[in-house]
Amino acid sequence: MFRTSRFALALALAVVLFGTANAAQAGWITVTNDTKQVIVIQETSGPLNRPVKGKCVKLQPGETYREYSLLGGTRNVVLFDSAAPNTPLATEKMTWDKTDAAFSVKTDGKKVSLGPVEKK
Repeated sequence: MFRTSRFALALALAVVLFGTANAAQAGWITVTNDTKQVIVIQETSGPLNRPVKGKCVKLQPGETYREYSLLGGTRNVVLFDSAAPNTPLATEKMTWDKTDAAFSVKTDGKKVSLGPVEKK
């Protein structure tokens, strides 16, 4: 009886450790501000001539925002400089699958953009 319970315990521990490792990786969307300015990212929906503004997130330089999404999807966002919140820097579309997705806000000195992070 002692062997059976020790085997059952080891099997249960393996299922917990290896079974939840895959579930913990799926569905995280991260956005990192890789610029030197404070950026506001705001969700939008609806037609381009009358967009409906949604949730907004303010990111300091180097800060990362993380959100869980059970399913894949697409999200339209507008990027603003927090010093000039009425002038959009860029309008981008974020698209992701059911797996983890990482996005980065970057600038080339003239233009700010949001794109997926290249996997190494």
